[in-house]
Amino acid sequence: NLTLVGHAAFRPFRNVWMLEELGVPYTYVPCRPRSKQAHRFNPLGKVPALQDGDFFMYESAAINTYLGDKFRGTGAPELVPPAGTTDRGRYEQMVSLISMELDAQGLWIHRKHQALPKEFPGMFTAIPEAVSVAQAHFVRVVGVLAADLQRSGEPFLLGRSFSAADILFVHCLKWAQDIAWLPLEDADTNAILVGYMKLCESRDAHGRAAAKKSVSML
Repeated sequence: NLTLVGHAAFRPFRNVWMLEELGVPYTYVPCRPRSKQAHRFNPLGKVPALQDGDFFMYESAAINTYLGDKFRGTGAPELVPPAGTTDRGRYEQMVSLISMELDAQGLWIHRKHQALPKEFPGMFTAIPEAVSVAQAHFVRVVGVLAADLQRSGEPFLLGRSFSAADILFVHCLKWAQDIAWLPLEDADTNAILVGYMKLCESRDAHGRAAAKKSVSML
């Protein structure tokens, strides 16, 4: 009954990867943002959106948390800690930090004020100064997360277990690579991030999700 709306070339990649990790069946609708199909599920025309029976929701991080809770105890991997635990508290902290500080305050500023003005000049305005500030902020926040990984000595954000927070972080790091915000000038921080990304991207579910990027957009 699960339908994921949105092409994996965009933020829906986070949800495709999550679904592949969970190993649950789903229908993939690879539409582009602001398409008629996207507007059917999200009044803003953004992707991703998830349909679960007669329930609809959007926002990629929220979708992954919902999926993690929905399939807890079913034999699927536990990628979201149970509510009310300290692990869940850390998970929520990481998801909020990555969503707000890396994506919204960093990467999305680049897309909105550098990439999209070239594609939609009447809708978005180029603001180089805002992009520079956003990049500097991204570098600071990534440095905090890299230092946290190094200090913990553990492979993933929540410790020894891979989680939906890692999916979100790795997607942001790959996005940063695509716009040349990575690699960083700091060699030590860069080495931590490269090792972390390689570990996460070596997962079979990541490979299956990446293959969805080659599907034609609707």
